[in-house]
Amino acid sequence: MASDTKILSISNSKGGVGKSVVTMMVATALAEKKGKKVLIIDCDSQASVYEMYEQEKDMYPDKTPLVEVEALSPRRVATFLKRFGDDYDIIFIDIPRMTDKKADNPTVMLLYNCSGILVPVIGSEVDVLATQEFMAVIEECRSFKADMKEEFTAHGFINRRNLRKSNDLAEDLLHKAGLKMFKNSLSDLKIFTTPSIFKSPLSSAEGERRFGEFFREFCRKFKV
Repeated sequence: MASDTKILSISNSKGGVGKSVVTMMVATALAEKKGKKVLIIDCDSQASVYEMYEQEKDMYPDKTPLVEVEALSPRRVATFLKRFGDDYDIIFIDIPRMTDKKADNPTVMLLYNCSGILVPVIGSEVDVLATQEFMAVIEECRSFKADMKEEFTAHGFINRRNLRKSNDLAEDLLHKAGLKMFKNSLSDLKIFTTPSIFKSPLSSAEGERRFGEFFREFCRKFKV
């Protein structure tokens, strides 16, 4: 696969933290604003991103999606990347919830394909504990990448931020646990609950105001 193809994942071991939605938002913004050819590989058994992709294509048959989406089982991803990875500038792997965090689990092994991981965190005690456990998986991945002399970076951000002190506490605890946290976060707003494959959140003034700085920080941190 081409060395300049970036493989990234917006991932956490816990479900319900907004992984798929944020993946779609960042992917479409990269395509629209940066002119990148982007693919999302949907590995979740529910295939929610792929289903939305298919539904929207049926709704807008005369329009071209900003990004492509493939639904694959975790075991097929490595083979797919070897064959088709060169066709894209950036590939996002949408990883399902991890019930088994052993290194040889096919879901966990998806992370070993990635040069960067962004971890969404909801500011609650349960989510912070789950993310701290996920840190062990990230560190195993980082160690493997270092042995292979390959690029790897991991960052976290607070998703659905509100005014509760638990958000600040979560940010502080994860930073102390070794996860570099984004300066920018995303709020619990309607604009962030209805992503589209045909337009990026930056296509509107409100989207630029609410998502622009987060997106630009993403681009800086992951060098895209």
